[in-house]
Amino acid sequence: MSKGEESTHVDQVECKGATDSEKASSMNEQATIVYDEVESKRILRKVDMRLLPCLTLLYLLSFLDRGNMGNARTLGMQKDLGLSGPQWNICLTIFFFPYCAFEIPSNVVLKLLPANLWVSILVVCWGTCMTLMSLVSNYKGLLAARFFLGFAEAGFFPAATYLLTCWYRRAELQGRLSVFFSAGSMAGAFSGLLAYGINYMHGIAHLAGWQWILMLEGLVTVLVGFACFFFLPNGPATATFLTPDERTFLIERLKSDNGGASGKVDTNEPFQWKYMKDALTDWKIYISVLIYWGNAISTYGFIYTLPSVITELGYSAANAQLLTIPV
Repeated sequence: MSKGEESTHVDQVECKGATDSEKASSMNEQATIVYDEVESKRILRKVDMRLLPCLTLLYLLSFLDRGNMGNARTLGMQKDLGLSGPQWNICLTIFFFPYCAFEIPSNVVLKLLPANLWVSILVVCWGTCMTLMSLVSNYKGLLAARFFLGFAEAGFFPAATYLLTCWYRRAELQGRLSVFFSAGSMAGAFSGLLAYGINYMHGIAHLAGWQWILMLEGLVTVLVGFACFFFLPNGPATATFLTPDERTFLIERLKSDNGGASGKVDTNEPFQWKYMKDALTDWKIYISVLIYWGNAISTYGFIYTLPSVITELGYSAANAQLLTIPV
């Protein structure tokens, strides 16, 4: 461990608002938990390598499972189910109603369950919905499957964001969120490539190509959901891949970063409505909403319609899947 005297920059905890005796006591307790800048970055990289790949993979699967309808339509899903244009559009749209409605209630569950358990439950549930969607045979069945898919996926993004805040300071979150969020863009390339390969399974076990797409992507999601229960860490306090000193270091540096002008905030304190009021009256929230709308409208427009547009230009269904990859 490198000590603070070896570098002019150290990460340690300041005991703001504490008495002199409390400061002295705290300094004694933390004397062995002071790292220089190099050591601090090493610990954060250690956390990055454990946390970010797992969350990025899960978000990639989330986007694959919600956005593969465009690929399935190109392979004949709409025709096989006998859906009109408006019916197909309703099936696409209904996903977002439960997705929006259950994001906040889902995060309330994080107060009751460990993060890795709740995230695993969500992933297994939406993977199961996707797998069963391959067996629908009519409009009502697809409508119900898309609704419950939105219900199951609703809690993942806010839960993952919350989990990141359990590890990183506010100034350290932007880059990690960018890496995590970029998986949504990569999903388009993976989706087209997978659809191209799975298309050649058409007829196996008397299933259409679009059924194989939904079933295989759903089953992979279920398997990853079970695995992430064992691999995804809840927070620094229970992280077995860190040493005791590293765990304490991460916990204490987060304590010094919590709160605002009114002082520190205990992340385990009960919910209060004033927190909701503070969020809803913050103008920056609404600017972020407008930015996300601009991003989401264009993204989902491409995801759901691009394979069909390319097919209508005269390309085969298989080649249309490949041509979606660069986009």
